[in-house]
Amino acid sequence: MHKLRLKFTKVGPIKFIGHLDVMRYFQKAIRRAEIDIKYSEGFSPHQVISFAQPLSVGATSEGEYMDMTVNSLTSVTDVMNSLNSVMHEGITITAIQELSDSDEKAMTAAYAAKYKIRFRESLKPDFDWVSEFEKYLSKDKLPAMKKTKSGEKEIDMKPMIFDYSLDKEDESVTLLLSMSSLATLKPSLLFTGFMNSMGQELNSAALDLHRIDIYKLCEDANESYVEPFITNDISTRFYLNA
Repeated sequence: MHKLRLKFTKVGPIKFIGHLDVMRYFQKAIRRAEIDIKYSEGFSPHQVISFAQPLSVGATSEGEYMDMTVNSLTSVTDVMNSLNSVMHEGITITAIQELSDSDEKAMTAAYAAKYKIRFRESLKPDFDWVSEFEKYLSKDKLPAMKKTKSGEKEIDMKPMIFDYSLDKEDESVTLLLSMSSLATLKPSLLFTGFMNSMGQELNSAALDLHRIDIYKLCEDANESYVEPFITNDISTRFYLNA
């Protein structure tokens, strides 16, 4: 058997398809592509696949991930080509990596995510939001109320923002945010706090959200860094204790 990690895009109209529908879409695509997928045992066998953190409906991405186990394998290139030949526009497999038995599942290995965010033109604030957002991020603390299973609790969003850059000409911000089982910061919560600090409410449809990639935590010579799940580019690393 072989464990594979697939990287794929989600762009165009298919961005309005929810996570459960994306799962069903892949299950059908795997069957159409005649991939020798492994099935679970028991009374109701299902394909052995799992996804990293779900993407918000309406958001686009060039860095989504799915893990799957196959019984046999000629090459990862054959799997990628077979799947892409049956995919609809908007979802494209861009890379596949074979995993070892010791590798964590994508859903548990996820540690951070990078986003590019701008306001939709018709819902853009009536002030220089990029400059004001830069001031907001420079604060010592960024309190917010986060919903949990047991109710609401106050958190500080500041430690969950690993890195950011602003493009005033493009009127966008790129954020590297915590996305782990211990601490996840959704862009919508951060922007809700920002707009509240400006005395305004965030329209739920205002943000044009694009996920660039999902990152895993790595250790190297007493240094901690994050890098995309599938990459050969050392420049994509971000050192947490830099």
